Amino acid sequence: MEEMTARRERERRWGATGRACISFLVLAAVLLCSTASLSFYRQEGRLGTRSDRPLEEQNREYFTDRKVITHEGEKKQFYTDVLKDRVVLISFFYTNCPTADSDMAKLAEIRKLLGGDSGEKVLFVSVSADPERDTPEAVREYARRYDAGKGWVLLTGDRENLYAINRKLGNAAPNPESHIRIYLLGNLKTGHWIRLNQFAPSVSVVEGLRSITSH
Repeated sequence: MEEMTARRERERRWGATGRACISFLVLAAVLLCSTASLSFYRQEGRLGTRSDRPLEEQNREYFTDRKVITHEGEKKQFYTDVLKDRVVLISFFYTNCPTADSDMAKLAEIRKLLGGDSGEKVLFVSVSADPERDTPEAVREYARRYDAGKGWVLLTGDRENLYAINRKLGNAAPNPESHIRIYLLGNLKTGHWIRLNQFAPSVSVVEGLRSITSH
C-alpha cells in the first residue's frame, strides 16, 4: 500500500514537472532533437546559452553562417544576410513535394492575415530539404509558381551547407519526404522562439509571430 502511494506521488510530481518543462523549453534543445514529439501544439523558449557572449555571436555560431542561394539567384550568408536582427517564420520545402499546393497556400494565408506586417516586420524563410534536386533554377520556378513576393525568401544551395542548416534547425530526416512539419517563429534580436505544429490554425501562427515581435 505504501509502495503504491509513493508511486502515485512520483507520477503526480512528474506530471507537474512535465507541464512546467513544456512552458520553458530552450530552443537549442528543441532544435537539436529532431525526434522531438510533434504532439506538443506549441513550444516556447529562448536560445540556449552556456556563456555570457553577446546574443548575436551565439546566434551566428548556432545557426551557422553557411552560404545559401535565394530563389532570386542571390548568394547569401545564412545568418548574417537572412536571419540577423529579424523576426522570422522558418519552414521547410522541396520542389517535388506532392502536398506543395496546400503547404504554400497555408503560408500565403498566414502572410495575408499578417497584412502589412508581412515583409515589414516578419520575414518568411523557406529552407530546402532536398538541395540535390532543388537547384537554383528549380527553386526560382517554384517561387514564381507560388507567387513568393516581398518578405518571403526560399533558400537552396550546396548540399553540405543545406544539410548542415537543416540539422541545426532540427530537420535531420534522411529523405525530403520525411522532413519535419513545423514552423519555427523567432525574434533574432531578443532570442525568443516558438515552435508550432505546421497544422496549427493560421491565426495561431499569426498570434505567435505578433507575440514575439512585441518583445
